[in-house]
Amino acid sequence: TAAAAASRRIVVGVAGSAGSAAAVTWAAHEAGLRRAVLHAVHAWEPAARGRAPYAPGPYGGHQDEERAAAALLRTVVQQGLGSVQPLLDGPRLDTVGPLLEVAEGPAAQVLLQCAAGAELLVLGGIPFAPDTAGRPAADLGPVARACLRSASCPVVTVSPQHIRRLARTGFRRLAGVLG
Repeated sequence: TAAAAASRRIVVGVAGSAGSAAAVTWAAHEAGLRRAVLHAVHAWEPAARGRAPYAPGPYGGHQDEERAAAALLRTVVQQGLGSVQPLLDGPRLDTVGPLLEVAEGPAAQVLLQCAAGAELLVLGGIPFAPDTAGRPAADLGPVARACLRSASCPVVTVSPQHIRRLARTGFRRLAGVLG
Protein backbone atom coordinates (compact mmCIF):
# COMPACT_ATOMS: atom_id res chain seq x y z
CA THR A 1 0.00 0.00 0.00
CA ALA A 2 1.03 3.63 -0.36
CA ALA A 3 1.07 4.10 3.44
CA ALA A 4 3.43 1.15 3.88
CA ALA A 5 5.70 2.44 1.12
CA ALA A 6 5.80 5.87 2.74
CA SER A 7 7.21 4.33 5.91
CA ARG A 8 9.89 2.51 3.89
CA ARG A 9 12.46 4.76 2.25
CA ILE A 10 15.56 4.38 0.15
CA VAL A 11 17.57 7.58 0.24
CA VAL A 12 19.77 8.43 -2.74
CA GLY A 13 22.30 11.25 -2.75
CA VAL A 14 22.26 13.35 -5.91
CA ALA A 15 25.28 15.47 -6.82
CA GLY A 16 24.88 15.97 -10.56
CA SER A 17 27.55 13.46 -11.62
CA ALA A 18 27.22 10.38 -13.81
CA GLY A 19 27.70 8.39 -10.61
CA SER A 20 24.69 10.01 -8.97
CA ALA A 21 22.51 9.33 -12.03
CA ALA A 22 23.62 5.68 -11.79
CA ALA A 23 22.77 5.70 -8.08
CA VAL A 24 19.26 7.01 -8.85
CA THR A 25 18.78 4.23 -11.41
CA TRP A 26 19.87 1.52 -8.97
CA ALA A 27 17.96 3.03 -6.03
CA ALA A 28 14.76 3.37 -8.08
CA HIS A 29 14.94 -0.28 -9.07
CA GLU A 30 15.63 -1.33 -5.48
CA ALA A 31 12.75 0.84 -4.23
CA GLY A 32 10.47 -0.95 -6.70
CA LEU A 33 11.63 -4.34 -5.44
CA ARG A 34 11.10 -3.34 -1.82
CA ARG A 35 7.94 -1.31 -2.49
CA ALA A 36 9.64 1.61 -0.81
CA VAL A 37 9.64 5.33 -1.51
CA LEU A 38 12.62 6.72 -3.40
CA HIS A 39 13.86 9.77 -1.45
CA ALA A 40 16.31 11.74 -3.61
CA VAL A 41 18.38 14.33 -1.74
CA HIS A 42 20.63 17.09 -3.04
CA ALA A 43 22.68 19.07 -0.53
CA TRP A 44 23.90 22.51 -1.44
CA GLU A 45 25.89 25.24 0.26
CA PRO A 46 25.70 28.94 -0.52
CA ALA A 47 28.57 30.19 -2.66
CA ALA A 48 29.06 32.99 -0.13
CA ARG A 49 29.92 30.53 2.65
CA GLY A 50 33.60 30.79 3.43
CA ARG A 51 33.88 34.40 2.32
CA ALA A 52 35.04 37.11 4.65
CA PRO A 53 32.07 38.83 6.34
CA TYR A 54 32.93 42.14 4.65
CA ALA A 55 33.16 40.64 1.13
CA PRO A 56 30.17 41.30 -1.12
CA GLY A 57 27.90 38.31 -1.65
CA PRO A 58 26.08 37.23 -4.78
CA TYR A 59 23.21 39.40 -5.95
CA GLY A 60 19.74 37.99 -5.49
CA GLY A 61 20.51 36.15 -2.28
CA HIS A 62 20.47 32.39 -2.02
CA GLN A 63 17.17 31.90 -3.84
CA ASP A 64 18.92 31.57 -7.21
CA GLU A 65 21.32 28.99 -5.82
CA GLU A 66 18.50 27.01 -4.23
CA ARG A 67 16.48 27.09 -7.49
CA ALA A 68 19.54 25.86 -9.40
CA ALA A 69 20.02 23.05 -6.86
CA ALA A 70 16.35 22.02 -7.24
CA ALA A 71 16.64 22.06 -11.04
CA LEU A 72 19.76 19.89 -10.89
CA LEU A 73 18.01 17.43 -8.58
CA ARG A 74 14.98 17.15 -10.89
CA THR A 75 17.18 16.68 -13.96
CA VAL A 76 19.34 13.92 -12.46
CA VAL A 77 16.34 12.09 -11.00
CA GLN A 78 14.50 12.22 -14.34
CA GLN A 79 17.63 10.96 -16.07
CA GLY A 80 18.03 8.11 -13.58
CA LEU A 81 14.35 7.14 -13.68
CA GLY A 82 14.41 7.21 -17.48
CA SER A 83 17.24 4.68 -17.41
CA VAL A 84 15.60 2.27 -14.99
CA GLN A 85 12.11 1.79 -16.43
CA PRO A 86 13.16 0.06 -19.68
CA LEU A 87 15.42 -2.29 -17.68
CA LEU A 88 12.69 -3.51 -15.37
CA ASP A 89 11.47 -6.95 -16.28
CA GLY A 90 10.00 -7.60 -12.85
CA PRO A 91 8.35 -5.17 -10.47
CA ARG A 92 7.15 -1.84 -11.76
CA LEU A 93 7.77 1.37 -9.92
CA ASP A 94 4.86 2.22 -7.68
CA THR A 95 2.56 5.09 -8.56
CA VAL A 96 4.07 6.98 -5.62
CA GLY A 97 6.60 9.30 -7.20
CA PRO A 98 10.01 9.98 -5.76
CA LEU A 99 10.32 12.36 -2.83
CA LEU A 100 12.68 15.16 -3.87
CA GLU A 101 14.50 17.15 -1.19
CA VAL A 102 16.93 20.04 -1.57
CA ALA A 103 18.68 20.79 1.72
CA GLU A 104 21.21 23.44 2.61
CA GLY A 105 24.33 22.18 4.35
CA PRO A 106 27.41 20.00 3.98
CA ALA A 107 26.58 16.96 1.85
CA ALA A 108 27.65 14.27 4.31
CA GLN A 109 25.76 15.88 7.18
CA VAL A 110 22.58 16.34 5.13
CA LEU A 111 22.68 12.78 3.76
CA LEU A 112 23.27 11.25 7.18
CA GLN A 113 20.31 13.19 8.62
CA CYS A 114 18.04 12.20 5.75
CA ALA A 115 19.13 8.55 5.93
CA ALA A 116 18.17 8.23 9.60
CA GLY A 117 15.41 5.60 9.65
CA ALA A 118 15.88 4.68 5.97
CA GLU A 119 16.38 1.14 4.71
CA LEU A 120 19.33 2.12 2.52
CA LEU A 121 21.49 5.08 1.57
CA VAL A 122 22.62 4.90 -2.06
CA LEU A 123 25.49 7.05 -3.34
CA GLY A 124 27.10 7.48 -6.72
CA GLY A 125 30.57 6.05 -6.92
CA ILE A 126 33.49 7.46 -8.79
CA PRO A 127 33.98 5.67 -12.12
CA PHE A 128 36.85 3.30 -11.53
CA ALA A 129 39.77 2.32 -13.70
CA PRO A 130 41.85 -0.78 -13.13
CA ASP A 131 45.03 -0.33 -11.13
CA THR A 132 48.37 -1.60 -12.40
CA ALA A 133 47.53 -5.16 -11.25
CA GLY A 134 44.22 -5.10 -13.18
CA ARG A 135 42.04 -4.85 -10.06
CA PRO A 136 39.40 -2.12 -9.88
CA ALA A 137 40.60 0.88 -7.92
CA ALA A 138 38.18 1.51 -5.06
CA ASP A 139 38.48 5.24 -4.58
CA LEU A 140 35.56 6.89 -2.84
CA GLY A 141 35.13 10.58 -2.30
CA PRO A 142 35.01 12.24 1.12
CA VAL A 143 31.19 12.32 1.28
CA ALA A 144 30.90 8.58 0.60
CA ARG A 145 33.64 7.81 3.14
CA ALA A 146 31.90 9.93 5.81
CA CYS A 147 28.56 8.23 5.10
CA LEU A 148 30.10 4.76 5.20
CA ARG A 149 31.64 5.59 8.57
CA SER A 150 28.61 7.15 10.23
CA ALA A 151 25.36 6.06 8.56
CA SER A 152 22.73 4.34 10.70
CA CYS A 153 21.63 2.21 7.72
CA PRO A 154 23.43 0.16 5.05
CA VAL A 155 25.22 2.24 2.39
CA VAL A 156 25.50 1.18 -1.26
CA THR A 157 27.79 2.89 -3.78
CA VAL A 158 26.99 2.53 -7.46
CA SER A 159 29.13 3.59 -10.40
CA PRO A 160 28.06 4.07 -14.02
CA GLN A 161 29.98 0.87 -14.86
CA HIS A 162 27.70 -1.10 -12.50
CA ILE A 163 24.60 0.16 -14.30
CA ARG A 164 26.06 -0.60 -17.75
CA ARG A 165 26.91 -4.14 -16.58
CA LEU A 166 23.43 -4.60 -15.12
CA ALA A 167 21.86 -3.35 -18.35
CA ARG A 168 23.67 -6.17 -20.19
CA THR A 169 22.88 -8.93 -17.68
CA GLY A 170 19.53 -7.56 -16.60
CA PHE A 171 18.31 -6.34 -13.26
CA ARG A 172 16.32 -9.57 -12.86
CA ARG A 173 19.52 -11.53 -12.32
CA LEU A 174 20.60 -9.08 -9.60
CA ALA A 175 17.17 -9.25 -7.97
CA GLY A 176 17.42 -13.06 -7.92
CA VAL A 177 20.73 -12.83 -6.08
CA LEU A 178 19.42 -10.32 -3.55
CA GLY A 179 15.87 -11.63 -3.20
